[in-house]
Amino acid sequence: MSKGLVIFTRHEDKAVFRPGYGCIATRLLATNKVPLLLLSATCRPIAVDAIINNLKLRPSDVTMLEGELTRPEIRIIRIPMKSTLSSCDDLLRIFAPENKLSADETVPTLIYSSTRNLTFQVMKVVNEARHTKMDEYDPLNPFIRRYHSVTGDEDKDENMDDFSHGNFPIFSATMALGLGQNLKQVRCVIHMGRGDPASIVQMIGRCGRDGQPGLALLFMEPVRQNGKNDVNEFDPNVPQGDDDRMDAFAVTNVCMRVSVAMDSINGYIPLSTEDPNYKAEAERERRMGFEKCQCSGCLPDEAKALINVIQQANKQNFTALVTNPSSIIKDDTIKILTRKTNPTGAKDSCKYPEEVAANLANHLVEQFEIFFVKTLGRSCHLASTFFGILRANAVVASIDQIRDVEPHNTDLLKKRMGGEYFSGQVDWINNSITEWLNSEYYRGVVADAEAYDVFIAEETMRLRTGHEEQIMEGLEELAAQGAEKKFQAGIIREQKKELAADEKKRLAAEKNRLAVENQAAKKLARDIVAAQEAAEKVAKQAARNLAREAERLAKANKISEEKRIRKDNAAALKQRAQGKKAESAMRAQKKLGKRESDAQALEEIKEKYRSNVN
Repeated sequence: MSKGLVIFTRHEDKAVFRPGYGCIATRLLATNKVPLLLLSATCRPIAVDAIINNLKLRPSDVTMLEGELTRPEIRIIRIPMKSTLSSCDDLLRIFAPENKLSADETVPTLIYSSTRNLTFQVMKVVNEARHTKMDEYDPLNPFIRRYHSVTGDEDKDENMDDFSHGNFPIFSATMALGLGQNLKQVRCVIHMGRGDPASIVQMIGRCGRDGQPGLALLFMEPVRQNGKNDVNEFDPNVPQGDDDRMDAFAVTNVCMRVSVAMDSINGYIPLSTEDPNYKAEAERERRMGFEKCQCSGCLPDEAKALINVIQQANKQNFTALVTNPSSIIKDDTIKILTRKTNPTGAKDSCKYPEEVAANLANHLVEQFEIFFVKTLGRSCHLASTFFGILRANAVVASIDQIRDVEPHNTDLLKKRMGGEYFSGQVDWINNSITEWLNSEYYRGVVADAEAYDVFIAEETMRLRTGHEEQIMEGLEELAAQGAEKKFQAGIIREQKKELAADEKKRLAAEKNRLAVENQAAKKLARDIVAAQEAAEKVAKQAARNLAREAERLAKANKISEEKRIRKDNAAALKQRAQGKKAESAMRAQKKLGKRESDAQALEEIKEKYRSNVN
């Protein structure tokens, strides 16, 4: 069920080994009370309860030993993203050009992305920032390489060995990097996009393991579609779900260090400093003697100062930059690379009426569902997770710029649909638009529009011709009256102007009336079509439900019949065993009777022998 959540898609390589935990319970039942040690880096209360239930343990059988989760040596900075997550362009303001900072002087850094595809995009952007384009295609790049679950084993070993020996300083990775590894040289961790706080705290915990100050940069989207993007959108009386925790971590204004600790201890992200659990955790950290937190929530101005000079970070000044960023003098010669925009570009537009555009958007959603099933088959994910009605509306809103050019602007199509999640997705959507343009529905829309234009033109011409005939008749009568020609000419001109003005008003009113009537007729036709389509969908859904129910009943009957057959077979086997047992008893009885008769006969023979001897 968790796979239907947005948060599940935020970390592609999220602990692929964990489903195997479900098989441990059967092993534990055979341990005969042998002591077991269960270890976990982070484990929220809901996870603890689930593990205990899954492993069929009683609370009295478990002794919990909790370590200290808080890492005061790590400074957490949350940075609102200015660019899209798919572009990763926010990294342009983090790295300096190659001529300003060499690879040998760069601080060892891990950059975590949500998907395997984004790890390559990160490499492209970092190389653009360093003015070393195309270096991402070098598998032995001396500055940045990538690591994810599908990376070859030999590449993984080679890259890990090179990173450990300082042959390159930057790793672009998914969550797969760090599992079972202790990278003590890492001083900085960057995370791209919103994500599960429990997973993020594991990732940022991989810096500063040598005891020196570490830096965690969390790039968060300020707005997530269909998400909660402000503290006021949360109901304090409703428990936070997984998606709520992800959004709360991106918008909360409280201490980031206390937030991640509370997520592990209390199972939610605090949104106010007045929260009793927040106060308790802050007081506990104070009693423990932790250094004052320097996160972006506690010291926002210092966080901005740190980001302002982050391009100058190197191995020599990194500790000073993290602990006291104001001590670093800004180097104005370092220019941050920015994307060039086209200010004269045409604004997105859609020439279709609202109802026609809505029909196209629904058509694209339905066609993508077909593509999704063909690509993945039966999946626990929903097709709308990757391309829903909102993204379809975004495509339709730019349909003129996408389709009114040759070749079609598939780059803009890809951008409006949120990227290409599956190979061939952009071509499928583009072909679906072509299919819709060739559909009976669209041809009917075009035919209605053309018929309406023809009707308006003919009606205007008819009215204009009749009016001109009336004017000509009047002019002929006036021409016959020669004596009053000049006087009547002025009157005719005035009358002509008045008639023309009145006729113009009448024609405009008639045109408006016809337009309203035609619009009403078209709306009625659309409503009828929509009602028919809705009825067809309901009928299809009912048919599918009946088919599923029939399939379920057939399956249940099959299982019941199999149980009955097994039961009958067991009874037959039992009866056969009882028959064999009775038969064995009869044979034993016969043998016993034979032995007794043989013994009696032997005694008789012995008695006769003794009688003869005597």
